[in-house]
Amino acid sequence: MRRAADKIDVFAQAGQVFEPRVSSDLFALLEPMIHPASAPRPGMLFHPKVWVLEYADGDARSYRMLCASRNLTNDRSWDLIVRLDGIATDDATEQSAPLAEFVRALPAMAVLPLPDLREARIRDLANTVARIEWERPSDVRAVRFHPYGIRGVTPEPLHALFDGVRHGIISPFLSDEGIRRIIPSRSESIVVLARREQLERLDSRTLERIDALILDDAANDDDAAPEGDPQDTESADATTASPKAEPMVGLHAKAYVLDRRSGSHLFVGSANATEAAFGGNVEMLVEFEGPQPKLGVVALLGEQSRLRAMTIPFEPQGDAEIPPDEVADQALEQVLRSLAARRYFAHVVAGEEHPYAPDDGGADERETVYHIRLSADGSTNIPAELNARATLLTRPAKASAVPGEPVVFERLALTDITPFIVLRITDGRGATRSTVVTAALEGDIPGRQDAVIARQLADRSAFMRLLALLLAFDDGDGVLHFDPSGALPAGWAEDGSGLFETLVRAIGVEHGGLADVRRIIEHVRAADGRRPEGAPSVLPDGFNELWKSVWAAYSTRLQAGVR
Repeated sequence: MRRAADKIDVFAQAGQVFEPRVSSDLFALLEPMIHPASAPRPGMLFHPKVWVLEYADGDARSYRMLCASRNLTNDRSWDLIVRLDGIATDDATEQSAPLAEFVRALPAMAVLPLPDLREARIRDLANTVARIEWERPSDVRAVRFHPYGIRGVTPEPLHALFDGVRHGIISPFLSDEGIRRIIPSRSESIVVLARREQLERLDSRTLERIDALILDDAANDDDAAPEGDPQDTESADATTASPKAEPMVGLHAKAYVLDRRSGSHLFVGSANATEAAFGGNVEMLVEFEGPQPKLGVVALLGEQSRLRAMTIPFEPQGDAEIPPDEVADQALEQVLRSLAARRYFAHVVAGEEHPYAPDDGGADERETVYHIRLSADGSTNIPAELNARATLLTRPAKASAVPGEPVVFERLALTDITPFIVLRITDGRGATRSTVVTAALEGDIPGRQDAVIARQLADRSAFMRLLALLLAFDDGDGVLHFDPSGALPAGWAEDGSGLFETLVRAIGVEHGGLADVRRIIEHVRAADGRRPEGAPSVLPDGFNELWKSVWAAYSTRLQAGVR
């Protein structure tokens, strides 16, 4: 996780990073990669679902772009994902320019400034994206990118982009103004697949224009393998049944399809058919242009289409009022997003040494405790009827008022230090919403993440498994193998047998994992010093002497520049 966090940046709407149901020390390893963000236009949402990935094989590079309607959540809703693969060319391509501008704009939308190295890496990626030639699916004549809500990017006017004679909309959320913006008055037919309650809220003028569909409650994903795609029986024991996935529930996909005399255009991405989606939200759509039999309204939503078979016609009455509780929930979430969009600062101060009493009643050990002083930019502007509290993700029982005035969280262990702050607000109904924000961590303690990892190593077996993972080799010669139960590698034993050979080989190839091992061992030794007298060490017998020799040889090899 820590290695991945050095290579990944995740931008997410501030206020929509959900509080986990169960906390984990290992959340600390995610800290460098999570960047709460806000749309440039006040009151609007940062709403895209886009992945841009770079792969390396030696000097060769390849790229993948995912544009989805799906969030990074555990929802089992129906969604759509576009996947495109490509390679960089020597010159900038007109096709990739909008996507490159989208990537380039991301750091400026983060609530907290990114470290210089991360910002430079994203800028370099954007420059590369500008030169990528993306592979087109078969029968597709052109692929285009349409970002919305990005400063410096002027999108094509909606009346031109969505001009056509027939239209189809798949969108869980709708508004009258959103549909009017998207669908030209000359459209001959409009098929709309949406959620039941959203269709009921449209006015009579909109409903007169559309044929409404909803997902059939009986629609579900098929557990069987697709026809013509044989089951893979070589990768697992054929007698072992795969766990049955939970059923798909609820529509969350977003797509627009239109027919013109020249062909059809299909748009897939994050934008709902609402005014906000095309009026200030940060969104992304990918457009495919191709023949009507493949990409047209009939192909996607016609009577004989596979998707249409999962829907049922619906005749809404229209003009339904939004329930008061839903209005109150939206107001609560808006306040939470407003609080999350502020900049928070967590200043770490080392306090006194705290006595640590071993379980056997022996002499006290001493362990430094820490304090975090939490402050924020700007005023809170919390309505009087709301109760707003802030806690550390690592210590949820310690709650204080959302700053405003700075608040202090006292007597924290090293592994309790965190920039992740939970904001929780409750209204007069007793309804509560919470989110995780990232504070700027000032005065962080070196080695804190290594201490977090060391705390997971409750016994010798756990230490050996982690050591095996850190020293895994990438040359595919089968040195280290794990079975599904997480057993130790072949040739290893819990007492350390077989370890010497692997460490020697790691020295020979100058394996970077040895530096990770060294940092973790220091914290494991410190934790061992606090164990009750007579309790077995997490480190194998004789490991300290072996490691001292290994590290000396490794350091000497690096200093000598041996290859």
